[in-house]
Amino acid sequence: MTSSKINHLTAMREANINVPPFSVVRWEEMYDTQQQCFRQDWDPMQLEVVAHSSSGLFAVRSAAGAEDGSTFSFAGQFETYLNVDKSHLKENIQRCCRSLSSERVRIYAQQNGIDSQHIRMDVIVQEMVQPELSGVLFTANPLGLLNESVITVGHGLGEGVVSDRVNTTTYYFHLTDKVYYYEGKENLLSDDLVRRLIRQSETIQSLFGEYLDIEFAVKNDVIYILQARNITTLIGKDPLIFDNSNIVESYPGVSLPLTISFVHSVYAGVFQGVCRRIVKNDKVMRQTAEVYHHMVGNANGRLYYQISNWYTVLKFLPMSHKIIPVWQEMLGVKTKSVPTGEAAVPFWVRVMTYVHFVSEMFRVPANMRKLNELFQTVERVFYETYSENSTVSELSAMYKTIRQQLFAVWDVTLLNDMYAFIFTGLLKSRLKKKHRSEEYINACLSGISDIESMKPVRELITLADGKEAYSPEEYAALKNDYIRQYGDRSPEELKLESRTFRSDPSLLDERIAAYRADLPHLKKMKEALCQNTADHLPKEDPLTHFLRKRAAIGIRNREISRLNRSRAYGIVRLIFLTIGKQYCQSGVLEQQRDIFYLTLEEAMDPPSDIRQRVQCRKDDYALYQTLPAYTRLIFEKQEFDKHHRSVNTYHQSQNADRLVGTPCSFGEVTAPVLVVTDVSQLDTEQVRGKILVTKMTDPGWVFLLAMAEGIISEKGSLLSHTAIISRELKVPSVVGVEGLIQTVHTGDTVHMNGSTGMIEIIHRGGA
Repeated sequence: MTSSKINHLTAMREANINVPPFSVVRWEEMYDTQQQCFRQDWDPMQLEVVAHSSSGLFAVRSAAGAEDGSTFSFAGQFETYLNVDKSHLKENIQRCCRSLSSERVRIYAQQNGIDSQHIRMDVIVQEMVQPELSGVLFTANPLGLLNESVITVGHGLGEGVVSDRVNTTTYYFHLTDKVYYYEGKENLLSDDLVRRLIRQSETIQSLFGEYLDIEFAVKNDVIYILQARNITTLIGKDPLIFDNSNIVESYPGVSLPLTISFVHSVYAGVFQGVCRRIVKNDKVMRQTAEVYHHMVGNANGRLYYQISNWYTVLKFLPMSHKIIPVWQEMLGVKTKSVPTGEAAVPFWVRVMTYVHFVSEMFRVPANMRKLNELFQTVERVFYETYSENSTVSELSAMYKTIRQQLFAVWDVTLLNDMYAFIFTGLLKSRLKKKHRSEEYINACLSGISDIESMKPVRELITLADGKEAYSPEEYAALKNDYIRQYGDRSPEELKLESRTFRSDPSLLDERIAAYRADLPHLKKMKEALCQNTADHLPKEDPLTHFLRKRAAIGIRNREISRLNRSRAYGIVRLIFLTIGKQYCQSGVLEQQRDIFYLTLEEAMDPPSDIRQRVQCRKDDYALYQTLPAYTRLIFEKQEFDKHHRSVNTYHQSQNADRLVGTPCSFGEVTAPVLVVTDVSQLDTEQVRGKILVTKMTDPGWVFLLAMAEGIISEKGSLLSHTAIISRELKVPSVVGVEGLIQTVHTGDTVHMNGSTGMIEIIHRGGA
């Protein structure tokens, strides 16, 4: 059997990949099987690579029949000899062959059920390259992250790299987002070289398959491929796919363990509830129970949708092949591939899901009203019952009661999302057929001036504008009333660890002061909130009017539920901050906010090593903060977190002067850019007069958008918070701009068109 190593080298050479010249010495040529000894008359000098070599030095590599196959690799089991001159070539070829009978090879073969007696050893004689750098490129992270390539490189020969005899630097290249970071003391590879290596690996993958271990050398900036073998530990069948589409709006950056465990609990309950409404079959529910508990996943402190499970749930719905593309567009899912096959449910159960789904869709508006009424009751009872002196057991009981009351009905918000997505999609499709502009489409979705998301900023602007007309007592009362109603709305409000007006009232004073610093702009904002774009639309035909009205109902109810959700999270935040305060007073925790580094279970029933756990997690999160925020993670089986000694993140700088995204709020503006990577560290005063550029926003950004000239985000869709709020504030916005953060920098001057989605960099002034 010919070694795959030989086959791979031959195929790469034929594909014009830069492989150093080589010749193959066949086992039969040099070994007498009858006499069981090496032939004395065999002469390696006759090999073509030897005869035509310019350097006179060679690498002698094993090429056993079972080596580097699709199942077993024998990696490191056989001998390799480098810098071999002609006079020692025969000797080293024979030594390489004799390694076939070594004790370590015998043990490896025995452990893997291989009959080593029938393995034959061919040998590759390759012209030696004297590189400045050598390394190994894995086309997938061998730990099980399939869309991340790993490059380990060091000075000199590859032998020193694989044996850890030289200092190495490892590059982790994310294949979906095309960004990377490195771990090591020295940045050995230029950006161009990293990307050329990745492109070279993609060419080799087209020959041999996805998961490869490629040895390379670099000399005078030229890449030489020394060999390519399969990564036998990776299969790639039924991978675990994490995607941050849409969820990143609610949970940007890293989220602490208390938030993550709470989110897992919330999503499990809500999705189980919505499927129970649609399926109404206990047997099917039991069969798919595991799916509901894994609707979200987390890696490196960041939250993702476990996207394959979302598709499993969506496939329960009637016309799922039509609904899924609408859902993908509305949530901004970039990778559109969907697992094949239908949900495994009996025929009559599937028929009844159609009936139940249609019935639930008709009932969505009424059920959303009932949910709003229930939430107001639950919220009122909590604040009447809560006391900062409540015991931990009492607070835990409050949490469990509220979770039980709301989980039972909160799933209707998902159906309302579907309601809004469906009618918005139908409206958009109809308007496009009628040759209407994107500006008109956005105007149709706008003008819902009483949506709940706008009330916090409208009331805050009114409070700031009229501050001088109130006495100190009146102003204090109005502030307290504002906090009571809207104190939980803030940037990153769905992270329990976020500071809000309710948890830190001084933040409200800062926001009001920032608004009042520019009174003319404050008046302008107040006037903008009183306008209604929909009033100026031309008369619509009955069907268009019907679709717009239904889309508006869905959007309005979506925003009401999201403000209520922020209030519900505010209740949970208050409960656990109070628990943290009590733990701090009793010496269980060092600081009150350490509670956020615990899971729900740990917070309510603290383990004996609680302080050590908190410190370990703080160390982990210090690392997570330095890692890139990947949009999609594809795991072989189980998700895992990264653990590095240090991380050096490379920020690629793109030179494009024009970008394009999805237009969401019309208007044109030219202004300096402010790139926002951490909204919690943002000084509100910096926002005024700027176009905000960010990965994503959440509902709490409404206070910042009111002061900005425009907003551009890398993530988002027509129904994202960025889109909805900017339309109501009459602030131009463009979302879904790929490569935005790598291209535009703070200090650049940008012209943006919220009607066409075009973005032009007028002046490069950024760092």
